[in-house]
Amino acid sequence: MPTPKSRNNDSHCVLCYQRREICICPIIPKVQTRTKFLILRHVQEANRPSNTGRLVALAMPNARIVACGGGVSLDDELQWNPGTWLLWPDATGTRAGISESPPEQVVVLDATWSQARRLYSRLPILRAMPQLVLPVPAHSRDRLRKQHRSDGMSTIEAVAAAVAKIEGVDAAAGTSNESSGVGH
Repeated sequence: MPTPKSRNNDSHCVLCYQRREICICPIIPKVQTRTKFLILRHVQEANRPSNTGRLVALAMPNARIVACGGGVSLDDELQWNPGTWLLWPDATGTRAGISESPPEQVVVLDATWSQARRLYSRLPILRAMPQLVLPVPAHSRDRLRKQHRSDGMSTIEAVAAAVAKIEGVDAAAGTSNESSGVGH
């Protein structure tokens, strides 16, 4: 993962981007999944210490981050594969049932809601993918940031919920146990 350009590398961890005195790298679990996760991180989110897509990639060997937005082309990254689903909250496209055939790969938009909506509208391939829709999260959780939508989740919370839905709660335990207080 590239080092942050706008941060002083002496004061911030180059992996988790947190200040060195609160670096969370030693407590990030390793979560093995059968499902691959392709995290499309908006270019404006890349250097934010609060970006949890980065934490997903650090925790999950089957996850990788690809820059998107700001004119970045995704043609090679998003060549359509029937086993690829989009994690999307609105269920505006085809909803596929997990019981039928679970996804081989899940595409996750790591962006603000307005950035994610623009990416979704500008990339027809995203609208063509079956959608993995998650249940609305519990409101009683402690959060790092206030969510502006009732179904709002950080990227790490959404990925943990997706892993639980696809592969079961035991597979997601490492991700969801560590993410309860982390926000996007």
